[in-house]
Amino acid sequence: MEKNVIFTLLTILYFFIYVVTSINSSTDEYALLAFKYQITSYPNKILAKNWPQGTLFCNWIGITCGTRHQRVRGLNLANMGLGGTIAKEIGGLSFLRSLIISNNNFHGFIHDEMGKLSQLPEIEMQYNELNGAIPTTLGFLENLQKLNFSHNMLIGDIPNGIFNLSSLVEISFGNNSLSGSLPTDICYNLPKLEMLRISVNQISGNIPPSLGTCTNLKLLSLSHNNFARSIPMEIGNLSKLQFSI
Repeated sequence: MEKNVIFTLLTILYFFIYVVTSINSSTDEYALLAFKYQITSYPNKILAKNWPQGTLFCNWIGITCGTRHQRVRGLNLANMGLGGTIAKEIGGLSFLRSLIISNNNFHGFIHDEMGKLSQLPEIEMQYNELNGAIPTTLGFLENLQKLNFSHNMLIGDIPNGIFNLSSLVEISFGNNSLSGSLPTDICYNLPKLEMLRISVNQISGNIPPSLGTCTNLKLLSLSHNNFARSIPMEIGNLSKLQFSI
């Protein structure tokens, strides 16, 4: 009798796990298909051929899944000549660890929903035609290590929340039309920062002396902005700095 009860409970548990996994996998597939349908141009119909509906999305080009739950962990579509907008449904890929769509022709906004990707350490969207503001919701991505939006057409201030993400190693926003100023305490919460690239924008105000406390900084690119001309002497404290423009 006891064995039958245990077997029944294990069966129910297995069924529950199966149902939850299936639902979550369907959420990932829905997000990927929404992303696909907002792509309006691609050479050689690469996604039409390699993202066929009705097949396992883990086998689609540019997609990497985890081995345990078959959830999307990587989306890498760099250098594919894709054009279109980025679907907000991407925010539903809750297991995503890498989002790389650089060197394409994406345009339009970066949606607030991207701030839901709480486990994401890497975002690379450089060399596209993205416009609008950087979402403030990105300040919620506590695991973010690399954030690259360089060579787009982004406008507005850099959200202060981004400078509070203590896991960040790289911030690359160069060659946009960003404005506003840098926070005076820019490095107080960025102990791991190695690269700060914000050249060729419209950022104004003073260069914060607190940059001198980013002790791991190796690359600092601030040129072609509207900063006051004086360079804080504290930057001379950056002993690891290899390149600065």
